[in-house]
Amino acid sequence: MEIIREGPSASRPLVLDCKNYSYWKPRVIFFIKTLDGKAWRALVGGYEPPMITVNGVSVPKPEIDWTDAEEQASVGNARAINAIFNGVDLNVFKLISSQTTTKLV
Repeated sequence: MEIIREGPSASRPLVLDCKNYSYWKPRVIFFIKTLDGKAWRALVGGYEPPMITVNGVSVPKPEIDWTDAEEQASVGNARAINAIFNGVDLNVFKLISSQTTTKLV
């Protein structure tokens, strides 16, 4: 049996490489759950940036006009993405770094 050399951390998740997905997944799930409920909800429910309709076309709502709830949902999404980005090696990061929602990451 292979020995896992990385120890647990309260501030950073275990790093995913090509061989340890089944070990990594439950740990990163609980790591995100401990960040806050908004981060977890962004992961399981997805996150859609606030939109407005201008001349019949749906466009992103300017951040300056976001409500507190919209801002908090965005922060939850960013926290979850940050946790995942910090929990993957460079090869995996290259595959997911262009995504902007937790669900896509």
